[in-house]
This record gives sequence, C-alpha cells and structure tokens, in this order.
Amino acid sequence: MPNIKSAKKRVRQSEKSRIRNRVVRSYIKNLRKKTIEVLNSKDVTKEAALVILTEYQTKVDQTWTKGVFKRNKSSRLVSKMNALYYKNFLAKDNKQEA
Repeated sequence: MPNIKSAKKRVRQSEKSRIRNRVVRSYIKNLRKKTIEVLNSKDVTKEAALVILTEYQTKVDQTWTKGVFKRNKSSRLVSKMNALYYKNFLAKDNKQEA
C-alpha cells in the first residue's frame, strides 16, 4: 500500500475506473453479439439493421471518448460491423441491380 496521500488517491481512482471500464467492456461485448445476430438474421430489414448498426457505432465511439478503448480498437470494431452490414445488405442490392 502507498504511504503518500496522492498515491492513495490514485489507487482509489484507478479502482473506480477499473470497475467502470469492466462494465463498459462487458456492455460493448454483449452489444456486439446482439448486433452481429441482427445483421446475420434473414428477416431483418435494411433500415432496422442500419438503426442497430448506428447504435453500436455510437456506443463504441463513446468508449473511445471516455478512454475505455484506444482509438484504433474502436475504429476496428466499427469497421468490422460496417463490413458485415455491407456484405449482408448492400452487396445483395448491388448484385440485384446489375
């Protein structure tokens, strides 16, 4: 245990942020699973999928803003979801038009 007052405070702050970050990471992990499930579902419309995707992107960007994830990780997660959305909804539309 630290002896200096500022070090004691830093331990308290670190513990609070560790717990908060763990909750947020768990929430994002569950949201990712839900989003993948919706995007891979056959009976979901393009508009409904876009709403879910937008919600996911917003939450992941917030985690970057709050310092839970680093910038590249949040960008990578959003990019993967965009690719899945494109593959399941937009690529099919392009094939039907051609």
